[in-house]
Amino acid sequence: MSNDKKMIVFGNKGMLGRVLAARVNALGFDLPECDITQREAVLELVQRHRPEVIINCAAYTRVDDAEQHEALATKVNGDAVGYLAEAAKAVDAYFLTISTDYVFPGEGEQPYLEDDPVGPQSAYGRSKLAGEERVQEIDGRWAIARTQWLYGRGGPNFIDTITRLARERDHLKVVDDQVGAPTWAEDLCGMLLALAEKQAEGIYHTANSEYASWFEVARFAVEKLGLNCTVEPCSSKEFPRPAKRPHNSRLNLERIAAVLGHSPRSWREALAEYLAEKSR
Repeated sequence: MSNDKKMIVFGNKGMLGRVLAARVNALGFDLPECDITQREAVLELVQRHRPEVIINCAAYTRVDDAEQHEALATKVNGDAVGYLAEAAKAVDAYFLTISTDYVFPGEGEQPYLEDDPVGPQSAYGRSKLAGEERVQEIDGRWAIARTQWLYGRGGPNFIDTITRLARERDHLKVVDDQVGAPTWAEDLCGMLLALAEKQAEGIYHTANSEYASWFEVARFAVEKLGLNCTVEPCSSKEFPRPAKRPHNSRLNLERIAAVLGHSPRSWREALAEYLAEKSR
């Protein structure tokens, strides 16, 4: 994306927000400087800077904690996203926010299309769906980018956790009944900037292509790094969590591919590059 568009990135201290801030010359805001749950503060800040593009990377992402703190998760992922969309409309800015595969029921095996019926099975998923609904209630210029299984530098993620554990242990068990696509923050950033550059509106699924279980992803990472650790498959029932995880997180990527002019690269190619960079 060209740097001539005045952009604000909310959540610029997080894993994805940091990548965006490094790619473009954008104003960045995060806690404690800006609390997006404060409507008047958000409206005033956006009016003061009058950006052409607003990208929201701020979110409540503690999936299991959300089961006990759904009101807080909804305040951040739902209400606050509505305030940002409202503020964007007030200055005629293009607004782009990040959502998740957790808005779907997560059953079956078919990749979800953007217009498929939603049905979140967790508090986190419900909070993110609330954000989507708030945005769509605002008659502005907006896009929602649903993504999944995000990893990258600067934030906790499955890839970093599993490779650390594989260095510490000689045996790991990883669930093989949850299928999706690990998505590198760097690649997701490219998709977001393409949407913003073209001012594309609507809902888009944005992830690396092809699908795998968490077990397959873990085995791939361990083998790529040449670690002496055996990775074995297991079921989700062996590792119960407070929040229900989707078994099917496959996302259809045809809509974002049309914006990019090509399909997003495979998760294997992206993850191999990430692991190589981290090993240097």
